[in-house]
Amino acid sequence: MVAKKSKGKIKHLISAIQSPQGLNAPNLKRLYALLHHWSTLKTPISGSPLDMKFEKCGLNFKFKDINCLSDILFKQLEARFHGFFSALHELNVSAADNGKCFLIEELTLLLRCCLVMLVLMEYDQPLLVQKGLGILYLLSRLVTTELSGRNGKSSITFKKLISRQSVSDDCTTSITEEFVASLCLWKPSDPRYAFLCAVLEVFADELLVRQTLRQYFVMIDCAPSRSERLFMCPSGHGNIGSVLEVICAHFVVSLSDEQAFENFHNRLFWCHRDDFRIPEMSLPAALSLLLNPIMLSAPKLFQAYLILMVSEAIGIRMPQPNTMLDLKLMDCYTVAFERSIFLYTRHMSSLHVDDDFLGDNSSFIRSDLHGSSSKLNFECFLHPATRDKLHHLISKSYDAWNSYLSSMSSRTNSELVAASIAFMKESLCIVDESFKDEALSILSCIILRNPSDDNGDTLLYKKEETSSQDIYLLASILKLMSSSMLQAIWYVKHLRFSVCPKSLEDVSSCKGCDVIVDILGCFEHFSISLPIQKFLCETLRSHPARHRKSKWMFFHFSGLLSLSYASGLDFLIKDCLFALMVLLNMFIIEEGDLAAADSLFVSSLESFSSKSSDKFEGVTAISKSSQIVSSKIRKIQEMYLRKHSTICSNGRKQHNQAGTSEYGSIMNELDSDVSMEDAKETCNGEIFLKCVLGKDAKSNVIDDLSDFIECEQGKNYSGWLRDRQKFRIWKYKKTTIRRWRRKKKSWNHLKG
Repeated sequence: MVAKKSKGKIKHLISAIQSPQGLNAPNLKRLYALLHHWSTLKTPISGSPLDMKFEKCGLNFKFKDINCLSDILFKQLEARFHGFFSALHELNVSAADNGKCFLIEELTLLLRCCLVMLVLMEYDQPLLVQKGLGILYLLSRLVTTELSGRNGKSSITFKKLISRQSVSDDCTTSITEEFVASLCLWKPSDPRYAFLCAVLEVFADELLVRQTLRQYFVMIDCAPSRSERLFMCPSGHGNIGSVLEVICAHFVVSLSDEQAFENFHNRLFWCHRDDFRIPEMSLPAALSLLLNPIMLSAPKLFQAYLILMVSEAIGIRMPQPNTMLDLKLMDCYTVAFERSIFLYTRHMSSLHVDDDFLGDNSSFIRSDLHGSSSKLNFECFLHPATRDKLHHLISKSYDAWNSYLSSMSSRTNSELVAASIAFMKESLCIVDESFKDEALSILSCIILRNPSDDNGDTLLYKKEETSSQDIYLLASILKLMSSSMLQAIWYVKHLRFSVCPKSLEDVSSCKGCDVIVDILGCFEHFSISLPIQKFLCETLRSHPARHRKSKWMFFHFSGLLSLSYASGLDFLIKDCLFALMVLLNMFIIEEGDLAAADSLFVSSLESFSSKSSDKFEGVTAISKSSQIVSSKIRKIQEMYLRKHSTICSNGRKQHNQAGTSEYGSIMNELDSDVSMEDAKETCNGEIFLKCVLGKDAKSNVIDDLSDFIECEQGKNYSGWLRDRQKFRIWKYKKTTIRRWRRKKKSWNHLKG
């Protein structure tokens, strides 16, 4: 019965793709799924080649079905590529003008089907060579294709002089200011580049996941009918040279002009981009290439490019609720995260950063990683023409780097801080919904401290010693580290709610979380030497039992953020900020709140009160410490009063609905606090500040701040703060369960 159904499905697909509109995306997806399954069936039964049967897992088919399908698919593929190659010489190409050849999804699916067909032709060598030569011819043309006229930039500059006079009793002052504005206009993006990159990604993906296909490509490339070989494949190493040629072609196409390098700079950090395209290369395939030891000997710019491809294959998309969890994906995330840590520690040891920043880890890195470096030469796997293109592109990258530095040199610290805060607000979507305000406050405190810190002689970028390739590689590693860790954290959180939605036990007992925490342990070897690191370490010392390992990564990346501000490299700043936001998610997963990091808010007040405004270079115009304190206190009061009233109103509703008595006393106390009469005796905030700041609080700090806080006489604020924290945790758990039940109900309704 199953065999008959499979035969019917095959016949139906063949007749469907033969119709005028048959080669559409839905039909090609079904066909590719079926062919992929067939590629695992390697148990031939007796018969001639055309009548040969294959059977496995209840499915069977004849080899003549392969012949019929291959004739249809390869003819369509040749026709579509012919349309594309004919359009390459036209400079102003649009997707609408070229019809089907620019329907990327359909063509890439068609190409995948043809590549899998080659694997199924292994029992008919003449047919395999015939079809393989056609595919190899297409690949040769794609690899050697050079497109021109994609983008051009024209700029318009406006200049205006403004003069004004200021007259006083004794003199007249004349001031003249020059305003310059420039507008850069880019030509519309050429769809040929997106098409070319997508097709090359399909070739790379299929070659990486199918070792047999790599063997066939190398074998056909050596056929007598081939006038020139495409691959330089030394013996062994899994014929990896065929993949490297394709990836290098993708690299050259993607960084071919000025705008391409500007897009590359924007790809170095996570942000919303209109031109973002989900790569055709799957995560397992991209990760297998990254794990190959040959890649460690590749040029650093190429390594950075490959790491960005892996990062984009991982993405930062939150998994949908009530979906099946893929254990293989979780393994990929943890392997990618572990690899990013290895690459980071290895790369930091090669940079000219002081050992004070690396700490004890510097000797560990140098002894461990240099011994594990690859002896394989990346360039020996490439065709000489490919090597020349690679070296030419790397030399061009220095011009793009100098142009970038020139544009960044005019930016002040205040502009960097403003851009950082704007980026942080745009990226808050990755933080747990219940803790976005706390995360914003914590990171704002760190951002405002960094530009004013004196890091001494510790520098991340030294113009004469540090190469632009080093910075590109560092940024790409940080992006990979953030995306892989974020996906692993979301996976753990998703696992918690799918396995045990009713009991919100400590997720740190989850195996996935333990793996992440163990990987983070290496950051404990790094030094705590920069001012921001010392400040954070001192602040979190009051919570020694919390975040035992993850806090060390938080300290380290706060220091790296400080060095990035000193270098003025905005993409490094954004990478560090994104990593810190991911770590705050880790804090929430570990403890259920951000109570430990919240103490930064109070500690920053002490710091702000002792700093003068000139160190902020325009970040703040407040000149007196008392004004700084009063401004900060008013903001905190407004924030906490809003939260206070919200907690009480929500608390009354939950108390009446659920009949919960566990926190009834807390509710009553909060209600009474809000409804206090003005006639009650009050005092300054000395008692409250001592409870918050602890025994180590300085008397001058309490004296400066106490007059801005009004407290109730005789109230036990220590117990009040403790109960309030318990209530916040309880409320978060109740809200989380309610949200999960609501999503489950909606999902069941849609399914039903």
